Amino acid sequence: MFKNVKTTVAVAAGALALGLLGASPALAGEQRAAVPADSVMHAKQPTGTVVARTGVNVRSEPNTRSRVLDTYPYGATIALRCKVYGENVDGNRIWYKVEGRTGWVTARYVRNNNPVPWC
Repeated sequence: MFKNVKTTVAVAAGALALGLLGASPALAGEQRAAVPADSVMHAKQPTGTVVARTGVNVRSEPNTRSRVLDTYPYGATIALRCKVYGENVDGNRIWYKVEGRTGWVTARYVRNNNPVPWC
């Protein structure tokens, strides 16, 4: 009877020791791969590139009936704040809010270069 208890205790102690030893390298690896604190707080600015050969209009609202405020030419890189669903333009209902100014551009003519959050 005592032999079985001793064996069980020994196996449990060994498993515990292996578990602790196995966790140590993982924690050390996580520390080395940690992202600097300042880059976590400042996520990369979402941008988009104008893909329409004729450029894209910046509008006052996310629809084609609203006033045109400005235009971006083909190939321009635009800083984007967020996205919403708006008027469907050739099968695409997403519109991007332009960062740093008033206005919206349709995602149909702007390719997002990185993830854009929802407004």
